[in-house]
Amino acid sequence: MQPSPVIGDALGEALLDALSGGEGRHFVERDDGLLETMDASRYFSEPRSWPNSELRAMESLEGRVLDIGAGAGRHSLMLQNHGCEPMALDSSPGAIDVCRRRGVEWTFKGTVQDLLEFPVEPFDAITLMGNNLALLQSEAKATGLFRAMASVLKPGGVVVGTCLDPHRTDDPDHLSYHEANRSAGRPAGQIRMRFRYQRITSPWLRILLLSPDELCKLAARNGWEVLDVTRPSPNYLAALRPL
Repeated sequence: MQPSPVIGDALGEALLDALSGGEGRHFVERDDGLLETMDASRYFSEPRSWPNSELRAMESLEGRVLDIGAGAGRHSLMLQNHGCEPMALDSSPGAIDVCRRRGVEWTFKGTVQDLLEFPVEPFDAITLMGNNLALLQSEAKATGLFRAMASVLKPGGVVVGTCLDPHRTDDPDHLSYHEANRSAGRPAGQIRMRFRYQRITSPWLRILLLSPDELCKLAARNGWEVLDVTRPSPNYLAALRPL
């Protein structure tokens, strides 16, 4: 009998492997069985390789910045090197360990909702880079994240994030998944997935890929507005703020 995968911090272990000189090769498994191979080096990319829109957005930020889903800390490090005071936030213990080892000075292991339990001074800006706008999870769960971000953001503060527009594809596997979602009454871009690294698998999690128009509508329903969208296809960058 073949041993079952061990539930654990699959992505964090892949990042730790990459930090120590390995490939950090891991998989993203969708709940319909689709497996995609990922190289952890993408989490360590340098600013010179980022899209111009992303680099300009990061360079425009000042003060205290909450970096949600910090991963290996690439955005936190860039902000730190440009005089900002970033907090690298991630629910992965391995990711937080990697951030600290790479020199990120201020880290937090957990979610934004967890952060609300601590007396933290509000932030000037929040980042959701690396397509982390998908951490809105679902139309129902998005309300909680919007509220939590508004609670830790200074008046006039902005959220900057990136997302993958799920509709910009002609891949039959993705199109059939979208159709199954619609048939079940879910948004086309809602995905149930998990990370796998060697024999470690993360718990299942949901992400929500949105088109710019879908993001605008979801934000408006939760008392937020989208200020600007930069649309290199299929990824885009958006700036948002609470009303």
